[in-house]
Amino acid sequence: MNFSKKIFTVGLILILGLSACNLPSQEPGTGTPETEIAETATALALTFIAQSSQPAATELPSSTPFPTDTPTIMPTSTSSIPMVTVSVNTNCRTGPGVVYDLIGALLVGEQAVVVGKFSAGNYWIINNPDSSGTCWLWGQYATVTGNTAGLPEYTQPPTPTPTNTPTPTSTSTPTPPNTPTGFTANKICTPINPGVTYNYQFVLQWDNVDNEDGYRVYFNGGLLVTLPANTVTYPHALGVLGPGVPISYDVEAFNATSTSGQTSLTTTCP
Repeated sequence: MNFSKKIFTVGLILILGLSACNLPSQEPGTGTPETEIAETATALALTFIAQSSQPAATELPSSTPFPTDTPTIMPTSTSSIPMVTVSVNTNCRTGPGVVYDLIGALLVGEQAVVVGKFSAGNYWIINNPDSSGTCWLWGQYATVTGNTAGLPEYTQPPTPTPTNTPTPTSTSTPTPPNTPTGFTANKICTPINPGVTYNYQFVLQWDNVDNEDGYRVYFNGGLLVTLPANTVTYPHALGVLGPGVPISYDVEAFNATSTSGQTSLTTTCP
């Protein structure tokens, strides 16, 4: 409120107080109410002036609270997923034992999720590291981390039915053939110029040895002919030679295993 308005207000209060003094008294002999009213008005005016002369209180801004740190909400602890690693490369099968099919392996440095257990045989059932589905891992070299209390206990599956492997038929190994016996040379010596030249011809014979695939006949150290099995005779014509020329023959039997010993003879004409 400005000063002129203050003076106007004080004046108004004094006028009202003085007016009250001029009112007619109702009870003589007592303190005049006009005086009391005037005193009261004067006191009110002085109080009002004193209050008006003081500067108005400046309203302080309300205190703004400092921002507080929002507490970090920690995730609630949940049971960790059981995981397995191995210290030695370990096969993973369709059941607990080598009779079950091999379908994967857990290598050193790999890890897999554990989904079950077979406590009776120290096996863990894990997600197959090499394909879809699960497999059985021997626990000898395994280390499992996480909560395994809730893992289901598996029962042993039936063992695989072995497939019938046909028994190989016995194939007898042939023994080496025997050495031919009874080897002879029947001579057919036809004189061309008697005492000077002859036509040399021989018919060779031997005994069959029964376990041969064939025979070889040699003439003077070189192979003359190869004959089939069960052949026991062979004619050989040499042509015209002088009398007394030595002729040598050898015969042997053979089969898939080996060759027999040789039987030899020497002949001439006449």
